[in-house]
Amino acid sequence: MKKPYRKRYILFEIISDSKFRDNLIDISIKNAVKELFGTFGLSEANPKLLTELSKGNKHVLQVDHRCVQKVKVAMATIKEINKKPIIFKTIKVYGTLKKIKEVIK
Repeated sequence: MKKPYRKRYILFEIISDSKFRDNLIDISIKNAVKELFGTFGLSEANPKLLTELSKGNKHVLQVDHRCVQKVKVAMATIKEINKKPIIFKTIKVYGTLKKIKEVIK
């Protein structure tokens, strides 16, 4: 029997002089995952940027529990968005939204 889909939430920060719209960040992450792991890897990881939890340069990404490391590696390969240099810094991985909301306040 297949195990159910369990979500993990990656809290990360974008270090850059510029601000970026959430949809650009989401597209960049999905493209990086697809480039490294293919379409199957992208569908398996199922990354979703939770825009309602974004605050400043800190963002939350929901992924499948089995693909957390893959997504973190893919995020580390992103060096620019809109030709502006950036650094993705993973802060912590959480298992529940409740904990993330406490931290982001």
